[in-house]
Amino acid sequence: MRVGGLALLMLLSACGFQMRGTTPLPFDSLYVGIPQNSRFGAEVRRAIAAASPETKLLETPKDADAQLQQIRNSRSMREVSLNAQGRVEEYELGLIFTFRVIDAKGRALLPDTTLEAYREMPYNDQVVQAKEGQAESLYRNMEQSLVSRIMRRLTAPDVRLAVQKTQSAKPGEEVGPVYSTTPPPQTNRQPWNRPSITNGPPSLDDDTSY
Repeated sequence: MRVGGLALLMLLSACGFQMRGTTPLPFDSLYVGIPQNSRFGAEVRRAIAAASPETKLLETPKDADAQLQQIRNSRSMREVSLNAQGRVEEYELGLIFTFRVIDAKGRALLPDTTLEAYREMPYNDQVVQAKEGQAESLYRNMEQSLVSRIMRRLTAPDVRLAVQKTQSAKPGEEVGPVYSTTPPPQTNRQPWNRPSITNGPPSLDDDTSY
């Protein structure tokens, strides 16, 4: 019986379910402006559903109480170490995500917020394909880290306070910046670009948005 219970807890944990410590979102419905066919977008939605099951995730922003608008979602890669021959020995991979949360009238519930994650990756031009797989694994790890940080921001007391403030605001009363309720265009990320050893390492400004 104990083994069965432990297995159930492990299964629920793997699905993102938490028995305690979760904080529901302060709105009844939410539109998530991250492509839902992307791995990152799917993970954000799963995390929201697990933490706040009463919050409806809508496919269009029209009837949503709030919108999570994606402003920027990009990857970066820069060399941080070269060998004596000038070949790259180590890269720094980066993931940068900027978002905001607004209510149905465009009033900011959470102003533009940028989250960043970085990982270092040893590089060997003799095993490029293996390193591509390692890079993708590191990016996935960074995405999971950002999902957790996004959830902490969405459930933070200041967001709940902002919701209460906008709901109690009188007509014409200023409650902060107002943004367009038309979601920014959604774009899927481009494939990871294999470093070209023949033409030299990637630029320090190599930044792939998605």
